[in-house]
Amino acid sequence: MIIDRMQAEKKALEYINSITYFDGAYELVASKIREESDGWYFPYQSAEFLRTGDFNKSLVGNWPIFVSRDGQCVGPRRPGMPFVNP
Repeated sequence: MIIDRMQAEKKALEYINSITYFDGAYELVASKIREESDGWYFPYQSAEFLRTGDFNKSLVGNWPIFVSRDGQCVGPRRPGMPFVNP
């Protein structure tokens, strides 16, 4: 089954909420979401950094969350690299 971008975004949000201690700590950066032939890349950042611009609150070194078109692969992936399911 092929999923659409809205379903993929929901999966990406579920993933980032699963890697934090509380919901809403991280947010997707909507203006940087990227669609590729095999799925979508959803960059994310700390909610506090996005609100304040305080670099001390920013995430560094995090790869975007990749969601494959079939929805089976969800996790960090750098564009152009093979996916390894965490």
